[in-house]
Amino acid sequence: MGIRCRVLAAIGVMVLGGCGPQAARLDAADENNPLLRRARARRRIQDIDGAIALYNRALERYPRLARAHLEVGSLYATKKKDYVRAIYHFQRYLELRPDTQKRKLIEDWIRRAELALAAEIKTRSSGVPVELARLREENRRLTQRVKELSARIEELMRGAAAETPSGKKEEAPPSKVKELPPPRPTPAYPEVKVYRVRRGDTLSSIAARFYGDRTKWRRIYEANRNILDSPESLRVGQRLVIPME
Repeated sequence: MGIRCRVLAAIGVMVLGGCGPQAARLDAADENNPLLRRARARRRIQDIDGAIALYNRALERYPRLARAHLEVGSLYATKKKDYVRAIYHFQRYLELRPDTQKRKLIEDWIRRAELALAAEIKTRSSGVPVELARLREENRRLTQRVKELSARIEELMRGAAAETPSGKKEEAPPSKVKELPPPRPTPAYPEVKVYRVRRGDTLSSIAARFYGDRTKWRRIYEANRNILDSPESLRVGQRLVIPME
């Protein structure tokens, strides 16, 4: 008999077997719970999902409803093969009924369920390396196929570019040399000189020095408006730009 069969047999004995006097007295109050009775009714007509939903609803409202833990745990194990949830509910039952006469039976079932769970996990994981190797090989073949197709496409594109639609090789059009416009003449910038202001200088005296005409002082003033606030704002040491004719 396999591990799973032994687990299911143990659960049947545990759930259907009678309770000792102490356990029966502790569970007496649970028997009157309306949600528990409705869950049992669903279980009798093999509505397993409906029964589990009612058991869980009862436990949400009454977390210490020990009998609900015991019965929903048996459904998870025998009908859903969900050993993780089943183990949880049976452990909760033992916490709520620590003096139950079924303790040794439940603890033995939990150990068997853990073995069944480990075997199930091992069975599921054993196929992973094989599947991984298959996927790697398939990926290698697809990668090689993509390379071959890419090379073929590139070859076809080179052939299409070298021939015209009539089948003749396309001749490169004669290159046209673009005539460049003649270079622009270099603009003739006016000659300038730089003069350093001395003590006693005025724009008129500087104009007389460079132009020989005192009345041309405004020409110097306009060329230096960036540093002169007024014609009288000369300072010793200033450097003035003197436009030359």
